[in-house]
Amino acid sequence: MKLNRVGDEELVILSINENEHPNAYRTKLNELIGCGMSEKEARDVIRQGVVMEVHYAPNQGFFLVESEAISSTPIYNPYDGLECEIEE
Repeated sequence: MKLNRVGDEELVILSINENEHPNAYRTKLNELIGCGMSEKEARDVIRQGVVMEVHYAPNQGFFLVESEAISSTPIYNPYDGLECEIEE
């Protein structure tokens, strides 16, 4: 499966909050604090939403990937475990 070309990304803003998504919220908050942000800064970043790229694996389904991760780590299709290629 190929990921979208740079410039052709299809984006959504993922909104999470402490009450509805306590595990995801706490994990992201701790990650940001671990990267050097204050708790207030981390909460502000989460409040702004997380930019996600939308991808579709044919005959399998949709999945989202944090945009920042696309350029910094290999991305794997969550349905079949195969590494996704970046469209040139």
